[in-house]
Amino acid sequence: MLNYYKLEGQTPVAVESFMEWSLWIISAQTTVMINELRQSIISTRFVGIDLNPGSSNSNSQPMVFETLVMGGELDGKRNFYPTWDEAIQGHLKICTQVFKLSNR
Repeated sequence: MLNYYKLEGQTPVAVESFMEWSLWIISAQTTVMINELRQSIISTRFVGIDLNPGSSNSNSQPMVFETLVMGGELDGKRNFYPTWDEAIQGHLKICTQVFKLSNR
């Protein structure tokens, strides 16, 4: 069973149903960061669905943020994060990787 989340400020909060999530997500600002480097676009967004539910247990947080690289050597690379701050840190780390690869 999937769990759905919305953002309150920068904090993911569980919602009661798919319908509540879908009504929220269509009007929400979900972009955390987006950068274009050379031939790559690096996008980090709040998706509001646990993207790694198989690892969820009572001690783990849902992975509701995703960084995706489109184009370039890391095309298709995806990372998941549980918090806004970790998503920003992960986004910047991937931007650094893309930058280094594009300058070889």
